[in-house]
Parts: sequence; structure tokens; C-alpha cells
Amino acid sequence: AGPVLPATCLASVLNFMPYSDVRSFLPAGKFIAIDAAKHIETLNIMEPAGLDVPAARRFTNVSQVNILCVVTQAGSGSDQILSPDAVQRVLPFLSIFPKLKGARVGGSKPQPGFLPNEYFEYMCTFPNDHAAIFRGMIGAFCGAFKARLLPCDVNLKGVIGFGKISACQQEDEHPCRLCRDICASFPFSDVLHLARPEREETWGNIMLRGVCISQRERLEILKARPGGQEFIRSRAGAKWLLQAIYLGSVSPNDNSEGVAFQERMKEQGAVFEKEVYFVEEYSFELIERLLAHGFVPRAASKEDVRSALISSPPVIWDVSSFRRLVGMGFALDAEDFILIDTKAEPGLER
Repeated sequence: AGPVLPATCLASVLNFMPYSDVRSFLPAGKFIAIDAAKHIETLNIMEPAGLDVPAARRFTNVSQVNILCVVTQAGSGSDQILSPDAVQRVLPFLSIFPKLKGARVGGSKPQPGFLPNEYFEYMCTFPNDHAAIFRGMIGAFCGAFKARLLPCDVNLKGVIGFGKISACQQEDEHPCRLCRDICASFPFSDVLHLARPEREETWGNIMLRGVCISQRERLEILKARPGGQEFIRSRAGAKWLLQAIYLGSVSPNDNSEGVAFQERMKEQGAVFEKEVYFVEEYSFELIERLLAHGFVPRAASKEDVRSALISSPPVIWDVSSFRRLVGMGFALDAEDFILIDTKAEPGLER
């Protein structure tokens, strides 16, 4: 007999295969195939028929499920077709995996531009009641989270967020029941990241935010949930708070003073010597409002801060903006910046 591939190695290969191929391989009758099923961690479902609960129960170690048959592309364009059959099967299928950590609900064909392979109400053309069908699935997920059928911290993609709901059914009632249920049941991180921290406290643009609930109301619902206040004070909350820092910039003049400024910045190691950043004034007002909800800036790590604010250190920043953020509790490191007083620098545009 030739060499035998260990079951764990075989499972690592099967993790990247379509689920239909995995199912075709496993009934081969070899003990290694049966053992491999216990080590598979990822399932990629490419057709609704694959969402079969009895057949999937053997995969006891699965932590990531990618359901890529909910939407398909209509021809070569960007129009989508929603599969009611797949939508009905999604939640029962996901609920059987006790070690589930992440799930993606969408399609397999790349969308044009930078859009993920997910359902978007404004792109779907069939069936005619696709919006109601998808809303029904969202409502079912709300109930599943409330009943603790799914882990409260599962990383769920493609169900709520941008473009999933463009207009609420109860136009005379805001927030509507579905949007309240989303905020009261979905994982904390999903609810928080429905939108970047917003300057205006309004409920409008449902398509962009994903719910007809203002930022203030969303945070109040989160804090009222068990563990919600602790989440807001956690690193995850601090990472979201970093998105409230909106930057503006000024550039050097084209005159000799501007050229001299750029040369001086180069000598100090600046990567982008033609941009000097500052924090917009409205950003400080927004941060103050969010701090009142209990967010803790220092809960974010230095890596979080660098990822959010610094593309290639050192960058040139206005010293006043830097000091104000530090005073608010943000863990900024002066070594990542070249700090200047923009008001006193003659080489900058006004």
C-alpha cells in the first residue's frame, strides 16, 4: 500500500473545496475519509441542496460556514437573483454547528467594484418579493439570537448592514420593529459597526446605515442589553471609537516657503511630505458625545491606533490635534508623527 495522507491534512484540503465535492469524497468508504470529517473546520455551500442538516451533522468541528448560494448573478450584469429556497434553509443549517464562530451569507460570483458577494436590495431583480423574503430571514435571525440558538458573538456577514434594507415597512413609525429587534439581538459588534460614528443624530439614510435608528438610540439599546456596557468599554468599542476621528489636511504652498517646508519634512523622515493632517473640529464634538456613552479610548491597542490613523509612519500632524486627542485619552505615540504648528507655519496653504 502507498503512503496514507493523515486525516488532519486531508481535512485541511477539504476546507477549501465546495461542499458538494466534500460530500462526494467522504462516502468513498475509507476510514481516513470518515476521520477527516471530524477535522473539517470550514464548509463552502454552493447550492441550496447542500443545506441539508442530517448530512452535515458529521462535521462536528466546523467553525466557519460560507453559504454562497443565497444570491446569484443575472447574466453578465450586476443584477441579482435571490434564492427563496436557500434563504429558508440558512438558519436551520447554521444552528447545528456547536463550534460556529463565523458565517457568510451571499453568493459565489464577485460583484463589480468593491462590493462583497452579498444580497443588496437595490441590485436584486427577482423574485418580485425579494425584499420581503430577505427581511423575513433577518427577523428569523433576530429570534435565533434572542433564543440563544446561535452564539452571541458569531461573526456573521451578509445579513445586516449597507444595502440590506432601503425603506422600512412602517413608514409612520421610526424606529420600526425590525430595526429595533436587530439592535436588541444581533451580536454587539455587528450592531455597533452598522455605521461609522456619525456627525448628525438622525435616523435617515436607512440604506447606508442598515437600520432606521439613530446612532444615539442604537448605543442606548446596546447599553441596555446584558453585557452591553462592558462591550462598549472594551477594546472592540475603542476600535470603533477611532473611526470618529475625521481628518482634514492642508498642503504646502507652491512658493519657496512651501518647497522649503517639504524639504524640511523629508529630512525628518516624512513619507507624505505634501500632506499635513489635522482633526476636524466637528470630530472632537462627536468624540465628546461618544465618551459620554462610556467608550474608553485607551482600551484600543497601539496597533489599533496605528491601523486606524497611520498608513506609513511618520506622518505630519498638527500638534494641537495630537494634544487634544491625547487629552481625551487616545493612546497616540509621538514617535509615529512629525508634529508641527500649522498656524505658525508660513509654508502651508490657508
